Amino acid sequence: MDAAEKRYFKLYAGRHLIQGRSNHLILFNAIAAMEEYDEEALLRRFKGRGFTARFAIAKQRLHNTILESLSAYHAHSSMDARLRRRMHEVEVLYQRALYADAERHLAGVERLAARHEKLHVLAEVQVWRRRLLERTHYQGANADTLHDQRERASWLLARMTELDALWDLKSEVFLTLYGEGQARSIAQVDRVRAIMERPGRPQVDAHSSAQARYLHHHLEAVAGFATGDLEASHAHLLANRDLLEAERPTFIDEPYRLLAVLSNLAYVCTRIGRFDEAREHLRAYRLAPAAWRMPETEDLEMKLFATGTSLELSIHCASGEFEHALAMVPTIERGLERHGEALGALRRAGCMFQVAVAHFGGGRPTEALRWCHRLLNETHQDQGGIVSYARLLELMLRLETDDKELLPYTLRNTERYLKGRSRTHRFEQVFLRLVRDLLKPLEPRQQRAAFQRFHDDLAQLAGEPLEQPAFEHLDPLTWAESHLSGRPYGELVRERARGKSRAA
Repeated sequence: MDAAEKRYFKLYAGRHLIQGRSNHLILFNAIAAMEEYDEEALLRRFKGRGFTARFAIAKQRLHNTILESLSAYHAHSSMDARLRRRMHEVEVLYQRALYADAERHLAGVERLAARHEKLHVLAEVQVWRRRLLERTHYQGANADTLHDQRERASWLLARMTELDALWDLKSEVFLTLYGEGQARSIAQVDRVRAIMERPGRPQVDAHSSAQARYLHHHLEAVAGFATGDLEASHAHLLANRDLLEAERPTFIDEPYRLLAVLSNLAYVCTRIGRFDEAREHLRAYRLAPAAWRMPETEDLEMKLFATGTSLELSIHCASGEFEHALAMVPTIERGLERHGEALGALRRAGCMFQVAVAHFGGGRPTEALRWCHRLLNETHQDQGGIVSYARLLELMLRLETDDKELLPYTLRNTERYLKGRSRTHRFEQVFLRLVRDLLKPLEPRQQRAAFQRFHDDLAQLAGEPLEQPAFEHLDPLTWAESHLSGRPYGELVRERARGKSRAA
């Protein structure tokens, strides 16, 4: 709770004093003063008070009172909240037999809900319309009235069915993307395409609702990203950005959608080498909370840290600006400590992986290894394949530090891990063969020959869409060129990024 919410709670709870005191206020103030919740300390402090005998009940009542206070405080904080309150007012009027007033009030709610495409509220409006007709024994109703009711219900059902179908398709593609990452096999591409081509998929056009158009572009953008068609993903993300701005009143209660679109745009632009455009989208991402007047909450602060920081790191690393990326590390460490597990496993892993890459590109392989190990120790689910890429990066770092003692052990663990998750794709096979070759007692000339073969094999894979995710996460071609030329890896990344940016 922020300071204003706490003040409001004290006023709210102060309305129900008994002999000038409130157990809710006493307990609330005691807990609020603690840096960390300590129930034993509370019981010692209030020993002898009646509420400590049934402390679990006292806590539950305090919890309920806080929720009631927050509900009252935020009664007008969003269009959904305003509509819920007005629907409750319809119920109050109805219960007092003020049916004409209830009907007028309901008509106002319906107009407001229709303007903001709040279909769930419109469904409740239909329930109350029918209830009012029945309660007045259809007084003043005729065949046209019933026809109008049928038309409203039919329109609403069609809109909700369309949204449900689009949401379901989008979620299926997301499950594939979060579970396996970008497509690395024909089978995975076929799964996504089968979802996209499913019979009965809604045909969305300019006459569809704003919500349906948003979900259509969202679905196409996710599918394009999952199958490696980043240009298509970019086009649909731009369409959604423009839609959200044009239909702001419809989406005003869901400002995080804009944050998601802008952050995805920045990431996709980074992947296709449009670094200046990526920076513009990142800037817009950071300005969006003020432009859309988003409430300053811990959840928003966490999102801005996790996504904004990860995007900035990605842009710096992809463009070869590793010194700027390394300057961000202290801020990232504080953010990871502050937000803890609330960030979620995927966000935490993504941040740690980017920090490891920053250290690698900045010529600090030992620090990069430390971050790799932290990621592997803290992340137990390979969402999006991030753990697999971290294991491959660990092998690269073992080679960089010439750690022949731990390299065989790391190789065996990585091979076992990848095989168990069916992630031994062509790049992984080529890379693991290089590691096995370098474990042998080779002369410098033979080591160079092993890297040359690795480089040549990578050059053949570089143009294959299904292998692109590995190239984007690890940039192995530049790493191989670094070993062959003797030039620093970070320097070559910068050169390649400049060429990529000019081409884009």
